[in-house]
Amino acid sequence: MLVTELISKKQSGGVLTNAGIDELVSEFAVGRVPDYQMAALLMAIYFRGLDDREGLRFLDAMIRSGERLSFDSIPRRKVDKHSTGGIGDKTSLIIAPVVAEAGVPIPMISGRALGHTGGTLDKLESIRGLRVTLTHEEFARTLTKHYCAFGAQTESLVPADKRLYALRDVTSTVAIPPLIAASILSKKIAEGTNALVMDVKIGPGGFLTNEFEARELSARLVRWSAEYSVETIAVGTDMCEPLGRTAGNRIEVAECLDILATGDGDARLIELCAVLGGTMLKLGGVCSSTDDGKNEFLRILQSGTALARFQSIAEEQGADPSVWREFESGERAANAQEILAQDDGFLQEIRPRDIGLGLVDLGAGRCIATDEIDPTAGIEFFKRRGNRVTRGEPLARAYWSRSTTSVQTGLNRLAGAFVIGSAPAETRPLVYFETK
Repeated sequence: MLVTELISKKQSGGVLTNAGIDELVSEFAVGRVPDYQMAALLMAIYFRGLDDREGLRFLDAMIRSGERLSFDSIPRRKVDKHSTGGIGDKTSLIIAPVVAEAGVPIPMISGRALGHTGGTLDKLESIRGLRVTLTHEEFARTLTKHYCAFGAQTESLVPADKRLYALRDVTSTVAIPPLIAASILSKKIAEGTNALVMDVKIGPGGFLTNEFEARELSARLVRWSAEYSVETIAVGTDMCEPLGRTAGNRIEVAECLDILATGDGDARLIELCAVLGGTMLKLGGVCSSTDDGKNEFLRILQSGTALARFQSIAEEQGADPSVWREFESGERAANAQEILAQDDGFLQEIRPRDIGLGLVDLGAGRCIATDEIDPTAGIEFFKRRGNRVTRGEPLARAYWSRSTTSVQTGLNRLAGAFVIGSAPAETRPLVYFETK
């Protein structure tokens, strides 16, 4: 196979054959296709696209690049949840322990930060000692014992996607809808899930900027997963502003721990968790409808029992039991700077993409694949979109611990993300649609 021929074909708008895709993916998975050639092909695909057959073949080839897990020994229906990515999107850390507390097993293979968006694995690894790279036996033991396990892709589980995911992150080729679908579903199918709830983000804080693109991706996810007997419900949700009161890694974990302990927190975040978690409870057979699932989700969350579930899962995966005292004490970062309102008026927008890029500059994400993340880098929001503000009033506080040349750039980006106007902000829906 000559990869240059595939690149040339896609550059000219041609379609890739099944055999070409199969060989490309299998050779890339074992390192026989160099990153620079795959990056060139990704860029051609970004501009020329993939048709439905090509995308589905990428999915199939990615699944076949590694092993598939099976948890048939756990009798209940296994259900997972995944997001296409957004700023402050920490829902998995709240939803998973609540749904597990209801008795639904969740084999959760998650991803890392991608582009300007955060990653569940990076958040989890900010908990001292917690390991997300687990053997099949460790993952199965945690899932069987606690009804939830948080894992990363291993060298044997969809290795082609693991390499492709990292390369898309650092080449600005994330926003290829068929590859977004293939990446998500390859992990979910390989992990042995029976049903999936997809949170498809709409707006500049994610990778799909409009509802049309989101509906297309949602339909593709539902259609493709059915080919593998995985029942999927996709929910289109707003990502035109950050989700929750924080964005970053460790700081988002702290927010989630507080919500799990009290059942209280940012209203939009909790509402979205209830919608997605309630749908999982319905798919898991615990509740007869999504509305009943939402009510049951909120009941469990407000009881506070899911906090112990989350801590038990984390400790099973290596978290030091003393780490929870560090979160309770509010330990954060070596440096902090407040972001002040520059005018009187209404906070009309908090531009999520600028927040995400600013946090990458502070160290919360990666500019190149080998970058080490600063787990303390993050931002805490004091004001929300629509609030009235006065000049000089603190809008947010940024945190970081490592001194790098990009810190000031990041602080400038964060400050520029807050848009103040004279008129109140228009309301936006949290949930746009559901596809099943």
